[in-house]
Amino acid sequence: MENTNNGVSTKKKNSIIYKILFVLIVATVVVLLFFLFKDILIEIIKYTRADDQEAIKELMREKGWFGYLTVVMVEALEMVVIAIPAEFIQIPAGISFHPLLAILLCDFGVCLGATIIFFIVHVLKFNSDYIQNKQKQINTLASRKNGQNTQILMYFLFVTPIIPFGAICYFASNRKISYARYILTCATGVLPSIVTSILMGAGVKLFISNNLPLWALILIIFGLGTILFIGMFLIAKRYLFKGKKIKNTPNSLWSYFILFAFGLYTNIHSKIEYVEDDNYNKLLGMQSPILFLSNHLSSHDVYAAFKYLYPIRPALVANKYYTRIPGTRWIINVLGFIPKKLFNSDVESLRKIIKYPKEDISILMFPEGRLSIDGTTYPLTNGTADLAKKLNIPIVLLKMEGTYLADSKWRKAKGRKKASIKVEKIITKEELENITASELDVIISDTLKHNEFEYALTKTYKDSNKAQGLENVLYKCPMCLENYKLKGIKNSFSCECGFSLSINEHFEFSQNEYGLKNIHDYYSWIKEKEKEELIKYNDNDIIIEQEVDVKKISFKGKKYDVLGTGKCQITKDSFIFTGIVGSEELSFTHTHKTLQALAFSVNEEYECYYGGELYYFYPKENRRSCTRVALVYDCLDEEFKKE
Repeated sequence: MENTNNGVSTKKKNSIIYKILFVLIVATVVVLLFFLFKDILIEIIKYTRADDQEAIKELMREKGWFGYLTVVMVEALEMVVIAIPAEFIQIPAGISFHPLLAILLCDFGVCLGATIIFFIVHVLKFNSDYIQNKQKQINTLASRKNGQNTQILMYFLFVTPIIPFGAICYFASNRKISYARYILTCATGVLPSIVTSILMGAGVKLFISNNLPLWALILIIFGLGTILFIGMFLIAKRYLFKGKKIKNTPNSLWSYFILFAFGLYTNIHSKIEYVEDDNYNKLLGMQSPILFLSNHLSSHDVYAAFKYLYPIRPALVANKYYTRIPGTRWIINVLGFIPKKLFNSDVESLRKIIKYPKEDISILMFPEGRLSIDGTTYPLTNGTADLAKKLNIPIVLLKMEGTYLADSKWRKAKGRKKASIKVEKIITKEELENITASELDVIISDTLKHNEFEYALTKTYKDSNKAQGLENVLYKCPMCLENYKLKGIKNSFSCECGFSLSINEHFEFSQNEYGLKNIHDYYSWIKEKEKEELIKYNDNDIIIEQEVDVKKISFKGKKYDVLGTGKCQITKDSFIFTGIVGSEELSFTHTHKTLQALAFSVNEEYECYYGGELYYFYPKENRRSCTRVALVYDCLDEEFKKE
């Protein structure tokens, strides 16, 4: 007990020391940067605009060694505290000094910072939770590289924009490496990144002096970034993945580029917070394979999960539909994603899901099987808990918040909306063995349960088009009880009968006599109304009947799709289609045993598989009815499960 208390006391003491040092170093960096910006950078920009080279030289002569020392000290100190990005000083150095001098100053600063870190680790034996967290990320990556040489791994990490220089140095200092090898690797390994940043700064300087057009500046920045990525790719391919089968697995080198490209789109609509708490730290210490399960609010969830879990790269269980699009088909194939037929028995995908963990590859699944329609969690797809028990690997439950209001099925927000992802719960292999599948099903459902509008109360949404497209989800008016008469314009939602609601900055509805607080409440009210109507029908009565255009989807590409026409019917027990597809008559029936839900796109189509083929149904009369068809089928499926 005494040792434990001493350990806790030492850990707490180290934490306090690190916080004090962090504040002092950041304050020093701020002062030095203030000097650099106020006395050098701003003046140089002014003289650059005037194309007065003599004035620039005279300014640098006046400032003397202190200007050079500022760059060196800031570069060194930002490595020690880890949190400050290296580009913060490198780009201004490229603007202020001759490129060669700037490179030497920054490189010397890196060597100084690396030496301080080596001293901290080897002599002072100092550590902290923050430093440990950063090291865990690298250790997780290193454990997947089969014990590659520390120097080679450092070279790879230095050209990887995700990992700060300081974190790499703390990691390497804790490995068996001599100071001479360590400092040589630091001095040479950072050069590609430093040169890139310095040249970007030099390009900005030329742009300011009007000697470089904007398109050329953009081309330089893009080109330098591309060269850096290519260097990272070649190092990884030559040394880190040597002898590995990297094709068609999540460990493909293409994942860096694909994740970056996906992030460019995602970050337009959402600003995601990646929560790094005790559960996250526990995750970093876990051995793969792991089964990751997450709630599913938006397409952004995929990007958020992959970025959050890196360097763990799981195989995503994805909608097979996307394999028919050349671009996404290539991504799915090269990254080893597992295509899945939605709400349909799929032996092929099941085999891959079972096979991948045996090859030490983790799995990422969204067990609802579809995007949220009202900002809350759908029921889990059948067999989720049984599959998790069969895999018999640790389970990590992820919680997404905010992505629904950033990019939902019916709304693409303007401006970046706050969102977050965190590890909500971890179920170890030992815990998994001691619970039944039905108990696990409850645990997963309760943990992933989410209401986006409770989250929205803690945020502020100032965009002026919150109701646009809302009629594609909330199709029934509470005043006149008519369907498809509502319309969302800006922040107002109204019906032809005179009913009207407005939406405030927390996505709450204005006060109304129906007690509808938000989109989820309204959708739940519609659902209850549909259930009331369903009571009137007998087992074989036709509840919904629609004339539809139909498309049999080809996974070879859109030009191979087969068109047709027919009729869709829903009874209490089944979904029925009869019609002509291509030149052939087709008729099939799904019960709730063979079809758990109808996936759909708002104001467009609903869909299902039959005989291994995917069929899309487009209502001829009113495309907005797709939401109602899917909701009614959900209500019937709930009753089926109760019985």
